[in-house]
Amino acid sequence: GVTLNALPSQFYVTGTDTNVGKTMVSALLCKALGASYWKPIQAGLDQETDSQRVARLAQTEVFPETYRIIRAASPHAAAQDENIRVELERFELPTSKPLVVEGAGGLLVPYAADPLRWQHELIHLLDLPVLVIARTGLGTLNHSFLTHRVLKSLNIPCLGSILVGPAHAENERDVARYTGLPVHARVEWSEDVDKDFDALATQLAKDLRS
Repeated sequence: GVTLNALPSQFYVTGTDTNVGKTMVSALLCKALGASYWKPIQAGLDQETDSQRVARLAQTEVFPETYRIIRAASPHAAAQDENIRVELERFELPTSKPLVVEGAGGLLVPYAADPLRWQHELIHLLDLPVLVIARTGLGTLNHSFLTHRVLKSLNIPCLGSILVGPAHAENERDVARYTGLPVHARVEWSEDVDKDFDALATQLAKDLRS
């Protein structure tokens, strides 16, 4: 495995929203960096899980989730369905390096309801810096700046962003300029990521080296 362009050997991937391409980018990062993968909590078991998808696409070592919850919803709500108590102390960071850790949804997702525990508390506990996955298109500036401002206010180190979608030079420039952090790469959104995966991973590795 190789650490490229200021990405450390272990980091936590969050998104500015759900469905921004976080799992696709996590799989591509695993392939590009030769990294293992860990999803601490999986909510939604009726389709291919994120861990299964990354294992299939990146052909890499995947560590088992600490919690697997049936309903595709925010972890705090899905866990309540099954009377599961999500306890942050149960999460144990794999020692494997390089390692991509993928969170659930956007940054401020509650992980447990009673008592209330937040995703950012887990990030603190794991002591990992965060890489933000964001869209290229309209709305990304607000989502990006909200996410970066919260990370800053919580004293969570941020590595910058990877943007997903069609080229948008203006947004790419402004995300970097106004967060003061690098946009490491842009990944073309792919509906058929299975077919395009190797080409996208090769391109990402190239972008991360430049």
